[in-house]
Amino acid sequence: MRVVWAFPGQGSQRKGMGAGLFERHPETLARADAVLGRSVRELCADQAALRDTRILQPVLYTVGALSYLDRAAREPQPDCMIGHSLGEYTALYAAGALDFETGLRLVVARAEIMGRASGGGMLAVVGLDIGRLREVMRREGADDIDVANHNSPVQTVLSGPEDSVRALAPVLRREGAGKCVLLHISVAAHSRYMAGAADELGAVLDTVTFREPRVPVLSNVTARPHRADRIAVRLSEHMCRGVRWWDSLAHLIDRGVTELVELGPGSVLTKLWETAREELAPGTAGAPEAPGADGGAPEDGAGPGAAGGAVPVPVPVPVPVPRTGQDAQARPEADAEPRPGRGGDAATVPGTPRTAPGAGLRPPPPGPPPPPRRVPAGRQRLGAARFRERYGTELAWVVSGTGDGAVGDGACRAARAGGLAAFADPLPGPPDRAFLAEAGRQGWGIGLRPGPDADDLVTALLAHGVRHVEADHPYGPDAALVRFRFTGVRRGPAGTPVAARHVVARVTGLDQAAAFLRPPSPSLLAELVRTKGLSAEEADAARELPVASDLAVRAPQGWHADGADAYQLLPSVVALAARATGPEPVHVGLCGEAGTPEQAATAFALGAAFLVSTSLTACTPAARLADALKDTLARAGDDDVARAPTERHGVLGVPARVLRRGTLFPARAGLLYRLLREHRYFADVPEDRRRHVEEHLLGRPATELPSAGHADGRLRTAEVFRRYTRETARRTAAGDPVRPLDHQLPCDPELTRFNRAAAGTALAAWTARTPRAVAEHLLTNAAELLTARAPIRAGIRP
Repeated sequence: MRVVWAFPGQGSQRKGMGAGLFERHPETLARADAVLGRSVRELCADQAALRDTRILQPVLYTVGALSYLDRAAREPQPDCMIGHSLGEYTALYAAGALDFETGLRLVVARAEIMGRASGGGMLAVVGLDIGRLREVMRREGADDIDVANHNSPVQTVLSGPEDSVRALAPVLRREGAGKCVLLHISVAAHSRYMAGAADELGAVLDTVTFREPRVPVLSNVTARPHRADRIAVRLSEHMCRGVRWWDSLAHLIDRGVTELVELGPGSVLTKLWETAREELAPGTAGAPEAPGADGGAPEDGAGPGAAGGAVPVPVPVPVPVPRTGQDAQARPEADAEPRPGRGGDAATVPGTPRTAPGAGLRPPPPGPPPPPRRVPAGRQRLGAARFRERYGTELAWVVSGTGDGAVGDGACRAARAGGLAAFADPLPGPPDRAFLAEAGRQGWGIGLRPGPDADDLVTALLAHGVRHVEADHPYGPDAALVRFRFTGVRRGPAGTPVAARHVVARVTGLDQAAAFLRPPSPSLLAELVRTKGLSAEEADAARELPVASDLAVRAPQGWHADGADAYQLLPSVVALAARATGPEPVHVGLCGEAGTPEQAATAFALGAAFLVSTSLTACTPAARLADALKDTLARAGDDDVARAPTERHGVLGVPARVLRRGTLFPARAGLLYRLLREHRYFADVPEDRRRHVEEHLLGRPATELPSAGHADGRLRTAEVFRRYTRETARRTAAGDPVRPLDHQLPCDPELTRFNRAAAGTALAAWTARTPRAVAEHLLTNAAELLTARAPIRAGIRP
């Protein structure tokens, strides 16, 4: 018999809970009272106090921990543990991933962060299976509502703006829902609207070092066991992702678990387990599920299972033969040009009949089939024709950067002169009006990131006629990006909305892609109309268009770094984009990955409509980098690259790829990041380490760094980390590093792959690597590979 111990979350509380536990575990209770500054025993008896989430969550965690201690004193450890929402923190404590007080402090921080959120609502829906529920939500246009909890086939909790959730309830009742109960909570928990809270909690989690759990603890996000090095990321992600409880139960049953013991007040989890035991059989969780709008990315490549058919499993995208673009899938067949050997019929897989049996056609003569006719596929024919048309390019190639300022006006001019699309790195400081004016005239775009200056930059972009931006928004679209995209949108003679501006969104997961493929939420559009960011007519047209006009798939990183790579993600995003709403196709490209002709050919075979170069662009003659840095980049191999925490990815716990040759940055950034996780305040760092950091990394005493803005006035280690990583990323106007001994230089996989393939050729030297020369080399050879290996499909017009 295999046993799981389960810990309930918020909603299971009751007045007087914990009775009997307090007397048996006085030491642990005293530690909880010391952290909270109040008596847990008294709070459990105070019904009014338990209505405050900031009080309830720490108290519920404490009662769950005492329940665990009580059970563990009498019985052996279980085979695994699981917790529902807040209960996941208790499960991690019980499994030894962190100590009791650290867990309690994390829960206190979580409760405070959630307590500050407002404007949301949650709706419990009973009696409607999740497939039908999602169908109704799609039909009603309720795309601003997320699935927060999937507890059983007929028990789901929705989360989103309060008005939207309230409006959906009567619709669901008419569709057969037995109950639709609006929960007494003013926050849209476990939804996209908690992304800011997740970021805030992530900074707290980064100060904690988690240990490997003694027994497996399932993550609510992935329905798979936690790993010590991913716990902080998963708990951050937990704030804005759905609780996959039913998938978790399916996984437990599939692993032979036969008994669930609920530790804490109530019996909700026990009843859900009884339902799962009746309806699920071993093997139910065997098929991985791709992450959806409310799902999590698979852990270590093994996705959560589809529980008893309750959650539909996306069908893998078959790629039987290479293809050379995306529009064949995304574009209506009526608009397609006749294709060689097709007679205008729908695309078919080689080896399958083109007509139905009995259509009257003479069967082919016996014997071996004739050799296939080879149709040339030139570089100009790779990718999507409409993409090239949209951005005014000759080739389906986009010149972009790594966000460090290396790609500026010079690189963009060279790209446009070579017939390529181009996006300059995000502008530091106040917008350069002359630069933006030239971008508007020449047709290149600008990188746009979320932040306090984003709205001012969008205002400047609109004023200077810039029509394209490349969005790097890990949490999905924000108000500034939506304002840029839909300013100037109009309706054509037939009433079809036509956007005047385009957004290429970098995405690292299916859920993020889905957020950009939807129109903006009604509440966001209403707010933009209220603040005069958009007119009422523009907002009305925006309801029928996706936020992104195109998507660029990157290697999963940040919250999505789960072992998958961009080539695995690409076909799934292509399939998702093909189902996007709107009159125009959404093209999907591959970003920062294709450094050899074989990789470029593979990308087009998997459905890519275009390719984006990043580090390859930084290693071109017109890039804003010193020649010495370009020399180093052009010679870099895989052994010259390291993973290091940068300012942007440091809080997510996911290091970025940077060059380690000729720099101390990876080692020093790693040291600071370890100190950040071990010591909240810089003054708590051991004196010898602190002196080393001040002398060699900061170059000045830490007391000279501002600590204003912190309530306690003390300098945090996180601030030291941010200062160092920000300083090492800076360069002079000539492209020289400000910190020559420990500069950081991003290096995406495409560059090292290109260096290896170009060795011994004219393109080995960076001086020959103009954007056009690099694009021609890769696309021409990719086209030849596709022609040679896929003779039937290589000539199909994209």
